[in-house]
Amino acid sequence: MTLVNCYFLKTGETPLPKAHLIGFSHAYQPVNQLIKETTIIIDLTKSEEQLLKDLHRTNRKQIRQAAKYDFQIEVLDRPTLANIREFQTFYNEFVKHTNTYKCGAFHIKTMELLMEASHLIITRIVNGSNREILGYQVFITDDETAFSLYSATHFRFKNNAIDKRILSIASRYLLWRNILYFKDRKNLVYDMGGLTTNDNISSFKREFGGKITDVYSGYEASSLLGKLVLLGRTMKLRKG
Repeated sequence: MTLVNCYFLKTGETPLPKAHLIGFSHAYQPVNQLIKETTIIIDLTKSEEQLLKDLHRTNRKQIRQAAKYDFQIEVLDRPTLANIREFQTFYNEFVKHTNTYKCGAFHIKTMELLMEASHLIITRIVNGSNREILGYQVFITDDETAFSLYSATHFRFKNNAIDKRILSIASRYLLWRNILYFKDRKNLVYDMGGLTTNDNISSFKREFGGKITDVYSGYEASSLLGKLVLLGRTMKLRKG
């Protein structure tokens, strides 16, 4: 059985690849059987000045404050499997304090395939004085879109108010620098990675400006075998 993953399908893009089962992620046009979600899209064709103006004033303030710290941004535009596993370790510590899934073998394999196709970029922010990694973001990219697949900090590990403040500044600074990086890279769209039922996360994403947009994700079967596999997957998920 053949499975093809299709990212960022746009209106008018045809034909779709031939496969028994097609997995869609953040398609910008509706496709049968897909689940509608919402995301925030930032238009990277805007000037840097306008992008900064679109931010919430708290974000602008914290981004300016970042200059007082020895933050270093590292962009891994050709990541290795070792880089992916380093991220996995950091992320799985992060999820111990959140209501989300761990990054497991399936997710590692997905990122590995994206890496091999040159569609994976990892960024991180580091404390220059002690080399502590403060935060990560992982992106799926093509010529137009930069899609935030993962984002993580160890904010909840910190008990000291000063340390929490530093991580708050660092996470906003990393996101802002990523927006500028993909703008300089000539990407047209920065996709914040979807809005969730977590009000704090959704509020955080809205504070970076952008436009709320419908997207569609899921699987579509194009053969009897694909339909049987999809049915089996649905039944397994219902059983937990």
